[in-house]
Amino acid sequence: MDHHSYVKDKMPLIGMGTWQIRKEETLHKVIDEGLKEGYRFIDTAQVYGNEAAIGRILEKVLPQHSLKREDIWITSKLGPANAGLKAARKSIEKSLKDLKVDYLDLMLIHWPGSSLKSENPKNKVLRQESWDVMCEMMNEGKLKAIGVSNFEICHLEELKKSSTVVPAVNQVEYHPHFHQDELVNYCRDNNIHFQAYSSLGSPTYREDLSKEMLIVELAQKYKVEIPVLLLGFAFCQGISVLPRTTKPEHVVSNFKVTKLAISPSDIDRLLALKVEHKTCWDPRVVV
Repeated sequence: MDHHSYVKDKMPLIGMGTWQIRKEETLHKVIDEGLKEGYRFIDTAQVYGNEAAIGRILEKVLPQHSLKREDIWITSKLGPANAGLKAARKSIEKSLKDLKVDYLDLMLIHWPGSSLKSENPKNKVLRQESWDVMCEMMNEGKLKAIGVSNFEICHLEELKKSSTVVPAVNQVEYHPHFHQDELVNYCRDNNIHFQAYSSLGSPTYREDLSKEMLIVELAQKYKVEIPVLLLGFAFCQGISVLPRTTKPEHVVSNFKVTKLAISPSDIDRLLALKVEHKTCWDPRVVV
């Protein structure tokens, strides 16, 4: 099975995001509640600083839910400071050790840049070296699938020219006020699964999204909370989502998106919103 098929067949469309959650007690509560609710996908990253905590938690809670390692999907991401041949392999080996697993279901290059300035041309070299390392580790069975995050079309095109391995996933900011339709279509045309992060907007922009009249109207129409409607914007297009919360009750309420069916015409109405407000880091400046 190639890694595109692995993602298509095995990766759930909803996962638990863990960005900014470093307190182990909080992580334990949300992961435990998530597994109980039916989540089978945990998304982390080297820069989140919580891989070791997640490893300890899974070791405890998986048996409590009668689950094995192979029953869940784990994604992590290569930190920008770990780009390049030596650092990439060393850091991914550490991720495996911290998470207490023999393999990761998916490893992403977190950012097209590195610890260098965005305009430094060496970013391209480090990006390619990181990708080559991940290809090797996929061949070794340590990574089941590999992909990227925050990559623009120019970064994906560059990778296509230098490698025969096409990313299985591109994880990107995506919500009704920031949907890069051209990038979504590019990924679909190139067999790259498009995955959304910050579906609810960043913490500082969440209120603006929740006041959008159309979003309020559709949440009422479908009888769901606004966060569920926002998740459904991506989910109902076959775009996977990674809601992140520190509250177990929100872990439960977010999962309602799996029962939501927004009509194609209402999705089109949301896509017609042309606010284009990016709330997270912007990869368009990275050469």
